[in-house]
Amino acid sequence: MGKAFLVVEGHGEVAAAGNLVTRLCADLGLSLLWGKLMRAKGLERREGILDMCNRLRALDCEHALFLRDEDDGCPAQNGPGTAAWLSEAQLPFPAAVVLAHREYEAWFLPCLHLMAGKPLRDERGIERQGIVAGARFEGDPEAVRGVKERLRQYLPPGRSYKPALDQLPLTRMIDFATLRASGMPSFATLENALRFLSQGQPGEVYPPPRAGA
Repeated sequence: MGKAFLVVEGHGEVAAAGNLVTRLCADLGLSLLWGKLMRAKGLERREGILDMCNRLRALDCEHALFLRDEDDGCPAQNGPGTAAWLSEAQLPFPAAVVLAHREYEAWFLPCLHLMAGKPLRDERGIERQGIVAGARFEGDPEAVRGVKERLRQYLPPGRSYKPALDQLPLTRMIDFATLRASGMPSFATLENALRFLSQGQPGEVYPPPRAGA
């Protein structure tokens, strides 16, 4: 049976995003089987997307999800443009692209009050203090610039947010019902992309591609 492959940009996102999509698929009742998580550079460029598509062709891949931060760009505008590059590749399996508005870490913000006061546990089971007790985020999480820097104010004094250490433990504490209730369009896009991949046909891409977007 072929596998679904997740392609991300950052080192920390490899394990964290893998945990996120695996749990979210289970929550949605989707039977995608995730294979090796892959990291690539240049996913904001046509050449980077096409290069990764060629790499995926050589693997036992039946579904592909590309996930990256969009920073100051607009996912609603740039997502269909990236999808057009995927369509150009004419892959023998369905593929989807999800652009996290601003940063991946924006998905933590609606759940901060649920993470507050709970220790962060690394791969070895070692615990350290995480989000301080009583922390809560108010406002639009996708309007925040510099989410990684903003997270510092919710950590103990002297601690900074480090993706390689903190991203996976915090991802494990994301609550999907809370994220849905927050109304974040980028998270809704992620859910739609996973549903699409579970039913899509060879060569189909999500979102609907738009050349020149």
